[in-house]
Amino acid sequence: MLPNILILPGVILIVAVLLAGGFFLYIYWWLVQRPTPKLDGTVRLDCLDQPVEVLRDRHGIPHIYAQTLSDLLRAQGYVHAQERLWQMEQNRRIARGTLAEAYGEAALDADRFSRIVGFRRAAAAELAGLDVETRQALAWYAEGVNAFIETHPGRLGAEFNLLRVTPEPWQPEDILAHAKVMAWGLSVNWESELTRLRLQERIGPIRAADLEPDYPAANPVIAEAVGSHESTRLLSTAGLLLNEYEKVKPWLGQPVEGRGSNAWAVAPKRSASRRALLCNDPHLALQMPGVWFENHLVCPDFEVSGVSFAGTPGIILGHNAYIAWGMTNAYPDVQDLFVERPRPDTPDTFACGDGWEAAQVIEETIQIRRREPHVERVVITRHGPLISNLTAQSNTVMPLALQWVGHTPGQTVRAVLKLNRARNWEEFQAALMDWAAPAQTVVFADADGNLGQVLAGAIPRREQNLGLLPAPGWDPAYDWRGMIPWDELPRAYNPASGLVVTANNKMVGDEYPHFMGIETLPGWRAARLEELLAEKERFSLRDMQEMQLDTLSKYAAALAPYFAQLNSDDTWMKIAITYLRKWDFRMDSESTAAIIFHYALACLLEEVFGKKLGDLAPAYYGISSSPIFLIDGFLLRAQTRLLEMVAAGESSWFADAATGALRSRDEVLTRALSEAVKRLRAEFGDNARRWAWGRAHQVRYTHPLGSVRLFRSIFNRGPYPVGGDGTTPNQAYAPPVLPLGLVQVTASYRQVFEVGVWDRAQSVITSGQSGHPLSNHYADQITMWREGVYHPMPWSREAVEEAAHYRATLTPTTSD
Repeated sequence: MLPNILILPGVILIVAVLLAGGFFLYIYWWLVQRPTPKLDGTVRLDCLDQPVEVLRDRHGIPHIYAQTLSDLLRAQGYVHAQERLWQMEQNRRIARGTLAEAYGEAALDADRFSRIVGFRRAAAAELAGLDVETRQALAWYAEGVNAFIETHPGRLGAEFNLLRVTPEPWQPEDILAHAKVMAWGLSVNWESELTRLRLQERIGPIRAADLEPDYPAANPVIAEAVGSHESTRLLSTAGLLLNEYEKVKPWLGQPVEGRGSNAWAVAPKRSASRRALLCNDPHLALQMPGVWFENHLVCPDFEVSGVSFAGTPGIILGHNAYIAWGMTNAYPDVQDLFVERPRPDTPDTFACGDGWEAAQVIEETIQIRRREPHVERVVITRHGPLISNLTAQSNTVMPLALQWVGHTPGQTVRAVLKLNRARNWEEFQAALMDWAAPAQTVVFADADGNLGQVLAGAIPRREQNLGLLPAPGWDPAYDWRGMIPWDELPRAYNPASGLVVTANNKMVGDEYPHFMGIETLPGWRAARLEELLAEKERFSLRDMQEMQLDTLSKYAAALAPYFAQLNSDDTWMKIAITYLRKWDFRMDSESTAAIIFHYALACLLEEVFGKKLGDLAPAYYGISSSPIFLIDGFLLRAQTRLLEMVAAGESSWFADAATGALRSRDEVLTRALSEAVKRLRAEFGDNARRWAWGRAHQVRYTHPLGSVRLFRSIFNRGPYPVGGDGTTPNQAYAPPVLPLGLVQVTASYRQVFEVGVWDRAQSVITSGQSGHPLSNHYADQITMWREGVYHPMPWSREAVEEAAHYRATLTPTTSD
């Protein structure tokens, strides 16, 4: 009996181990590993007319060769789905407002937001207005996506298996809906209007206006082009706002009281190779997998290379045989809020001039995993949907309607496909005439050595309403007057300096006849890029790469000396001041001075603004309230206004928040630096040499399923230390509050072209081509991106063949 008793626990242990191993094998191999695609071999597809070759390099970047445009777009859709179908599904669910179906109640607020804003409604309206050729291109692409879905049941992606989600067939509307989400994420300023309104309510109009910075006069304005000697008339932003505050008092009933990317081009005369150079590094939110998918598309009469969005046909940024282009967000004001006046006896009817106009009411049913559905009642006025129930923090019960250019049908997808074919400046501009949203500054260079830039997008034309605060929706005088005509949008072609530079900085001077908003970024990156471009007569591709990786902050160079001139008897204060005095203003990840500066900056913001604004401080600092969209119109505005106050030497904002006692500039700076040193010692110890910027300033690649502990090591990567900040060309923005959080916005893609010599193209993305976590190409570009290394992006068939690491053939099912 005794041996049997002893054997029983051993059997149980063996069974338990086998069960645990089987469960692990089931999760790891059957659900996660099995969907990882094979990149070699032959695949038969019903949707193809003729065979398509897909050659991939060592990073899994596909070069797709087709015999017709229809098969090329089908193959692109297939390849996108093969590597990124869950990302596409996630984006589709964001646009449709169906995240809660997969994730449960935690995603309900995001779904409500999407349903109310109406990304899918806007996409359906846009699809109805598209020309036949563009609709056909979308249909071909969707056929390719669906071909992958149909031929890979159970092997679509780990996320589908783990969440037990089956995707619906892809539709052209899904492509447009994702484009609407991207456009929204790069648009401003509805949150800014609410922030200004709340600041006015809290501290009064004069104090609120005093928080608005002017655009730094020393920083460049895009439309002037580099090297221009024309002076720009810069108006006082505060004065503009005070005027707006006076307008809104009568109808708001207020008491009477006294938000990146880099792109630039270099003409042949400034290039070491005597060819134009073009560079671009768009700054977007960091995610896993990354935003961009690199590809090269080839068929007779159509060839283009660069990056695309998985889920969208064509190439967004890149080059064809004739031209290269890049984009930066222009930040015009394309969103306005209107206070609507409901009819007392008919609450869904609203005042319009001397009459009334009924709103459209839609009931949106949101399915929630393991819970009863939620019904969202969406009211759509003549200006747009009411978003009042999403903005309870505004302390107002007035109905607020959102008007956004993205609600109006546009032709952005057609613009992309035409841009991919453009051969010169004229065709480049003709393509961008169709671009609606998001508004972008698009940089151009061609193989003949010409360069230029143009602001493309639908931008409201305003008269009385400047869009800085919510406007009275019942008064037609505040309505938009259509859009700014295409031929009146700013542009530059072959400037005498031989340079064009854009970095989300101010597009035009205030003498420009149309008001486009005040929320461009303050120009610190643009100023540094122009400074670098003035250091040499001629530049190489390597010079361009070094510029993209530059970590010197012009903002720090302006503010840090005020800390460095302080005196103190405290030993640790002396150490911090010494580091700042010796600093070269570079935000390198190993820099001690950089972390001292940022901690001091965060403490100074808190001392000057935070303690007085309370719960409004995050909004003033440009920290978005959206669960999905991180870009906010107030980005870097608080830092810019802070520098103005410090440079002026005195401000009422320097007063002590608790007692109201006035304090000098040096007293406030000393208090902030002292608090920063205390925080640094508490977090990193008493060895200042260990206070490295990269210890606090890090990136983490997070996947939605990485929030589950069991899957964290499978889907997530990092954290990793990085240099740069929100004001350096090598942009790596994190919110300016302590404790410092992870970097949110950074260079999502870097491209450097010697225009016309396309086999010398260099690029890198943030993570990898694949969205499959166990693929060799899920994270193989992370180290390259962090260390400033690029990979070649070959163009000629010979170069592609030499770089080919995988070979696949997509062939029609009927092919012999």
